[in-house]
Amino acid sequence: MFGFLKKGLKKTLEVIRSTAPVKQEKISKDELEDLLLEADVSYELVEKLMESLPSKVKRVQLYNTLISLFMYDTQSPQAEGQKPFVDLIVGVNGAGKTTTIAKLAQHSKSEGKSVILGASDTFRAAAIEQLKTWAEKIDVPIVYTKQGHDPSAVAFDTISSAKAKGIDHVIIDTAGRLHTQTNLGEELKKIVRVCGKALEGAPHRKILILDGTQGNSAINQAKAFKEMIDISGVIITKLDGTAKGGALFSIAEELKLPIYYVGVGEKAEDLIPFDPKEFVNTILDAIYTEESSEDVAKGDNVDLHNLTEAQQKRLEELLNNDGFDLLSKHFVSERETQESYRLKINDESDAIEVIDSDGNVLKSYSAEVLDSDG
Repeated sequence: MFGFLKKGLKKTLEVIRSTAPVKQEKISKDELEDLLLEADVSYELVEKLMESLPSKVKRVQLYNTLISLFMYDTQSPQAEGQKPFVDLIVGVNGAGKTTTIAKLAQHSKSEGKSVILGASDTFRAAAIEQLKTWAEKIDVPIVYTKQGHDPSAVAFDTISSAKAKGIDHVIIDTAGRLHTQTNLGEELKKIVRVCGKALEGAPHRKILILDGTQGNSAINQAKAFKEMIDISGVIITKLDGTAKGGALFSIAEELKLPIYYVGVGEKAEDLIPFDPKEFVNTILDAIYTEESSEDVAKGDNVDLHNLTEAQQKRLEELLNNDGFDLLSKHFVSERETQESYRLKINDESDAIEVIDSDGNVLKSYSAEVLDSDG
């Protein structure tokens, strides 16, 4: 998986290396800001990320910050066992919609599932012919009609055929006219309603195909489709052809929807399930030197700005033992005197400190101690 992802992010990683040619243990916020902007992370998101990071950013700190953008369920509802399972595919012309449908069909076939395609983009004769060609190439059945016919009827007939023949997976194409056209929105809503009449609960996923080469400019397009039919998630295509891989962070943050797959090439196997952890780590590998075991032993595996649940519990235990009650993320109260003091992170000493109003350090808890069992 890592190999495929690195292939897809090749141009993005080249931009990162040209911006920060020397890998570091810590990177300054100024360098990091430039790097993220060059990779096409939106300016608004970069500013938001910078607020939560220290002046010198360690890998674990950046990892925890970036991975939090993908805190959405990416599991396919296909695991629920619905048969047939219906995917409705939407997106503008040129995003790679038809090719992605073929790849999805091939992916299902490789898992031993039967597939049928529905050519509900009846607006363009070329779209019908292209999907028919793919269906023949990958050897799956297809339901289609003539150009100009009712696309909802094709969707209904495709689902009905799947039910009659016991087919596992239905994938329905739709028109890809500009998302600003009102008639497209009404057409998509009708297809969704008709799918529900053909099979209760269908379509089970409404997947938006986004062209990765458009970067952040695809976000408004995605918002429009989400407003039209409340899409379930997205697939990013052509990731291998762009240096704008950082836009995936912005897309996840803005849409708050799962990214199901990313396209990293033309072959059927080049559509890969999106793994946020591997995506973030691939990016960070281009920025940071590998942490040595000595560094980890010193506590460098602890992000003081984003403590794990266990580390937070350990901090509260230590404070309690020293006579302090945690009031909030930034303040404690001394039980004996009822005085309030500030909690401050000292990035130089890798410690969380209790300080008074004059800046004097009353107590200090190192990262190493916070990562211990006591």
